[in-house]
Amino acid sequence: MKPCMFSIGVLAWLLFMSTTGTAQIYNQTCQSAEYARMVNRNAANDAADIIVYNPAGLVDLPDGFHLNVSNQIWFNRPSHTFDDPLGDGRLTFEQEGTDWFVPNLHAVYGQDDWSVFGSIYIPGGGASVDYPDGSYTTRALGDGIIHEEGSPAILYRDIKDDYLEGSSLYLAVGIGGAYRLNGNVSLAVGVRTITVNNEIEGGLTLTDGLFGPLTEDVPLRVDVKETGQGWGLVLGIQVKPAEDLNLALHYETPVRLDLETDIRSGDTVSEESGLFIDGQENPRDLPAMVGLGASYRFSPRLRCEVDFNYWFQEDADWGRAADGRNNASLAGDSWSAGLAGAYQLAPGLELSGGFLYTWYEFPDFDGYYTSNLGAIEVYYADDVMFGVGFGYEVAPGCRVNLGTGYIVYKDGTVRTDTGDVKIENSASTALALGLDYSF
Repeated sequence: MKPCMFSIGVLAWLLFMSTTGTAQIYNQTCQSAEYARMVNRNAANDAADIIVYNPAGLVDLPDGFHLNVSNQIWFNRPSHTFDDPLGDGRLTFEQEGTDWFVPNLHAVYGQDDWSVFGSIYIPGGGASVDYPDGSYTTRALGDGIIHEEGSPAILYRDIKDDYLEGSSLYLAVGIGGAYRLNGNVSLAVGVRTITVNNEIEGGLTLTDGLFGPLTEDVPLRVDVKETGQGWGLVLGIQVKPAEDLNLALHYETPVRLDLETDIRSGDTVSEESGLFIDGQENPRDLPAMVGLGASYRFSPRLRCEVDFNYWFQEDADWGRAADGRNNASLAGDSWSAGLAGAYQLAPGLELSGGFLYTWYEFPDFDGYYTSNLGAIEVYYADDVMFGVGFGYEVAPGCRVNLGTGYIVYKDGTVRTDTGDVKIENSASTALALGLDYSF
């Protein structure tokens, strides 16, 4: 026995959208261990990681080669609670799993008033979704299929073995150069390519048939991959109006991305439904952003920085909701502001800390989360990130950085057709270890 093609299509579409539809609402700003211990780097000029924060400031690094490499470990445990539409009472699901490998690599070579640079990092996504025992999405899908008018699935009263797994990775590779126009002003320009790899596996099994063993359980599985590539520019300017004051701005152009669908062999419903076709393309742009920063050295030991970032998400194309609106217009733009300080405690040892508050506009909060059902499982809302750590020079030109970030999110409630879903993503923790080497 098989459910009708419409039911299968609905299942495939919703499970597929559960990760790819929300991949870009979280813009990854942590690109080094230095950032993890300060969370504000837009006006920094002391290490190669500023390729992604203040590329024009690279001319301030000493002549020679500079290599900056780090890895981040992310612990994220969002949970959501709702009344089960299938009648099993109040349910709570929490994500499992940890992202152990989120690397960054930055390299610079400079002489006199110019520098050239290259970088590999993750500007978006970089995280996974793992709900091995199901979630709101799988329960809502099961309810929708079973109670769809005219569907043979009405012979079933429950689902089992539901699960949802996925990952989203936006990998950037960039090159460029910086030049000092005079003692106070420097400029930078670069080009980067963004390669996207989104994967989703999910499914459920229709069970508890009305006629017992005569109505066999029906497994429904989705196994889909999306890939794509796009190009964009990075521009930067740094101005030093006074000896201890540094002002900087960098701008990243939008990267237009059309992701190609690949239905893999583990998929049992997408191909049959006809809704997904190998080679089908879906838009998933990386939005433009502007970052501003100001750094001031109060004494030889103490420096402070303030940052502001803005992401032009509404101008991106993230596909359409059921009512025809762009998903990006439902999410709206986002922006962040923060403050950090660093203190030279002893020769070769710098302690630092900071915070960054991020706002998400959400012109239609419920509309976004109900049009992209899996958004509930990877929930993001206004948050504040605290960072603390140290940098220690273990040898001339070689500094080890250790930073930890702690993100506290605002809880939310999404009003859906099956009732309210209370979402908690109370805290995420990042641990970053890196090495900055100059020679």
